[in-house]
Amino acid sequence: MTQTIAVVTGAAQGIGLAIAHRLADQGHRVVLTDVDGEGAERSAAAVGRGAVGLAHDVRDVASHREVAAEAEKLGPVKVWVNNAGILHTGSCWEHTDEQLTAILDINVRGVMAGSAAAVEVMKLSGGGILNLASISALTPVPGLALYAATKAAVLSYTTSLQGDLSAARVPVRARALCPDVVATKMVTEQEKQSGAAVLFSGPKPLDADGVARAGLVLLESRQIFRVVPRWRGTLVRTLDAAPSVGVPTLNLMAKYGAWRQKRL
Repeated sequence: MTQTIAVVTGAAQGIGLAIAHRLADQGHRVVLTDVDGEGAERSAAAVGRGAVGLAHDVRDVASHREVAAEAEKLGPVKVWVNNAGILHTGSCWEHTDEQLTAILDINVRGVMAGSAAAVEVMKLSGGGILNLASISALTPVPGLALYAATKAAVLSYTTSLQGDLSAARVPVRARALCPDVVATKMVTEQEKQSGAAVLFSGPKPLDADGVARAGLVLLESRQIFRVVPRWRGTLVRTLDAAPSVGVPTLNLMAKYGAWRQKRL
């Protein structure tokens, strides 16, 4: 029996690596990609079971088709996870031109290009696309305006992509996972940044493996997007429904987060 292939971007560490491990547990041969090519290779060796690591800069639109072609050489591609992303914190008007360009190119264009490449290789035999969004896609997030905007774009794109796929009767599922704060290097690197205070205002950060598990459950479900944990999704939607209350509340949460940062 031919082994199926799963592609995971930004998989050298964090959520991407956790998803790669779980996909391998499910029997897929995993292609891990990352802008850190050596890191992708090391993580592929850790995942084992024939996993392959590739250097891949998701900002390069054509590179997604190249990754898809390499993956197809190994077998039928059945899963594609667009996980690669970056985070900048602070007042949105203070970000540099380079930061603005990078976060849009990686978090938005990378997801769109990856999804298009995935559909192309899976449209006949079927499969699933999992895009990593964020709970910040659903609510105002002081200090994370750029990040939240890119994740809102990912969520909107994914739900619309599913609409296009369904209308065209293409047997590919598109899903968006919206986790709360996750204990990854991307978050811990922000511990001293004042603009990241809201990240430290809530409960204990989620575990990357738990988020990976939720993502793969979502991928097989009829639900198009899911917030993890669900109760946080209910909370942020309540705040978002009444911005005059929600924004001041979130600002208070950011102040509490700043206090917690000082204690770290």
